[in-house]
Amino acid sequence: MKNKIISIISIAIIVCSLFVVAVSCKNISEPVTTYNIWLDVSDDTTVVCSQKVDVVNNYGAPIEELKFNIYANAFDKQKPLPCTQEEQSDFYPEGISYGEFSLKSVYGDIKEYDFDFESNILSILLNAPLQVNEKISIDMQYTLSLPHTNGRYGFNEKGTSLTGFYPMLCAFVDGEWFYDEYSPLGDPYFSDAANYEVTFNLPSGWNYVSSGKSKQSEDNGETIVTASAKNIRDFALILSPTLTKSVSKYDGVEISYLGDKTNTLEYAQKALEVYGSIFGKYAYDTLAIADMPFVAGGMEYGALCVINASLGGATYEEVVAHEIAHQWWYGAVGSNNLIDAWQDEGLTSYATYLYFVNTGNIDYSSLMLSDAYSQFHRFIDIQNSVGESAKGVLGGKLTDFPSNYYYTNVTYNKSLIMWKYLQDMLGKDALLKALQEYYATYKFSIATPDDLYFCLDNASANASALMKNWVASI
Repeated sequence: MKNKIISIISIAIIVCSLFVVAVSCKNISEPVTTYNIWLDVSDDTTVVCSQKVDVVNNYGAPIEELKFNIYANAFDKQKPLPCTQEEQSDFYPEGISYGEFSLKSVYGDIKEYDFDFESNILSILLNAPLQVNEKISIDMQYTLSLPHTNGRYGFNEKGTSLTGFYPMLCAFVDGEWFYDEYSPLGDPYFSDAANYEVTFNLPSGWNYVSSGKSKQSEDNGETIVTASAKNIRDFALILSPTLTKSVSKYDGVEISYLGDKTNTLEYAQKALEVYGSIFGKYAYDTLAIADMPFVAGGMEYGALCVINASLGGATYEEVVAHEIAHQWWYGAVGSNNLIDAWQDEGLTSYATYLYFVNTGNIDYSSLMLSDAYSQFHRFIDIQNSVGESAKGVLGGKLTDFPSNYYYTNVTYNKSLIMWKYLQDMLGKDALLKALQEYYATYKFSIATPDDLYFCLDNASANASALMKNWVASI
């Protein structure tokens, strides 16, 4: 099977011709980068991969070099652990386990390439500058050895999480490729929106959910799946030999769920309805959710959410609502979470608060606010009591946060308090008007804090000054 898949991959790379589609990005029609990835996942600890990337220069100036993040390299045994010390036992329930990213080849119209193991960055020097609106194709082959984890990436007793597994083109910010070291705190992924077509074999008896719309075919008794997605931040694939898959539809969106809880699809439909009505229509035609053993509450990817399978009750509903809200704030409207995590996490927390308000669970929405207030003020008190002045300034590099406790209180709790304060000061109608403009204007692009401030001021004069005071102060 492995040899057959690789043969298919090799032929596909030669004959594959992808069409670049136009998307709305700041209301300008622009072509986007397209990934075509082939995976052999017959072994649940090893994946053989081939990848073709059509990179389109829509960055406004000639480009001489491409840079790709190799997030999977962060799990190598020679690297620091990709989790905090406090999380280690939950992250590695069977003991520390390592992964390996092995790059076999890179080819195309390139002069040379270099994989910097320390920075996790693959740099590719082009033979000639890539001019504006021109396209170049880069082909790669690599092998993944998966770690045994309850983290974003790897395998455990419930299945395999292939997220952040492939070389991902760095986001292009202010005329250069933006990247930073892999952070054990927060969400380390940052990218521009792109199109994807991913083909993989489905092991016998396994189920899956993935980003995008998928179709299955049979090839000599084996199931081959092709998943296609447009304008997503990243591609994710969850496979399981034990979990059950169920599918529903809401307002033209196909919702796929991998898990055994009875209310998940209902929560997903409610979230799509609430957020669509208050922010703007959901940007994609599919949404996938998977319940997996997970060290955190949940995690968002392109049109896919992973939820901690151990959660239950209202907490589970909150996490489902939170991760789906990320499809608006992170997915459609991107922001630089490596330095301004509050921009999407805080807004997502506020959206989750609105979810419970709009679905009639006022008690839980009130509980969310009271918890944020009490936890944040306790954080300030604790910091001051040990002689460390709490700097509750929003923003800053993920790698500069001293602890998960610090990060959570500033990025989530303080941000939620800030957004509720803005609602009280501006009125909900004015605030939602600003967010509707923010969503419509910056969909499929990367928005800066200044872009958010601009939309606030359009809805209510000098509204951004209120937010800036919260961002810059304790």
